[in-house]
Amino acid sequence: MTAPYQNSMSAITEKGFSLIEILIAMAIIAVMVGVAVPYIGQSNDKYAKEEINRLLAAVEMVRDMAVIQNKEYGLTIDKEGYSFLVLNEEDENKPPRWEVIAEHKALSQHEFPEEVEVNVAIDGENVFKAKEKEIEIFEDDVDIFEDEEEEPKVDPPQIYFLSTGEQNQFTLAVSSNDQYQSDKDEPVFYRIQGSIAGTLVYQGPLPGNLFQDIERDYSDYLESD
Repeated sequence: MTAPYQNSMSAITEKGFSLIEILIAMAIIAVMVGVAVPYIGQSNDKYAKEEINRLLAAVEMVRDMAVIQNKEYGLTIDKEGYSFLVLNEEDENKPPRWEVIAEHKALSQHEFPEEVEVNVAIDGENVFKAKEKEIEIFEDDVDIFEDEEEEPKVDPPQIYFLSTGEQNQFTLAVSSNDQYQSDKDEPVFYRIQGSIAGTLVYQGPLPGNLFQDIERDYSDYLESD
């Protein structure tokens, strides 16, 4: 009785290990599929979508702050990142000056990740007309007699958010760069459009190239969609 019993247990053990191995393999496959499917499905726009949503939330926040606090705010943006500014008019001994916002984490200086490309149009003019970065041949003049204690000068913003609720006309567009665009699908980008009246319109994903189509009228496309 002992031998048959041991043989039976051995057989069950062998079958049990085989079943566990199969379950482990299936679990690994499930995890890989669970990770891979979202990435493949969003590989051509996920980075752009994350950045445009972050920027949209910050713009909406600073617009509300401008009206509530009765202050003038602004946005400075380039291909590398962006900063929100506030016009400091509190010091009577100094003229009004723009300052970078530092006390609000959501409005702090932000650097774009390498996975995305950015374009901006202000008052109908395309700011970044080409993908290639322009090379600065001549550096800004440096004043060797400049007072070291003097506060660094901050240039005025490109986009204004006024205490009256108004703003200048602008379009902010973001897309994932070529490396993260899908070869099978048409490139897409996301954009935020602001009007002088203070309205904001969020659109995306939009088919096309953000450098050529940033101001393109997508009314028919959006209606058919």
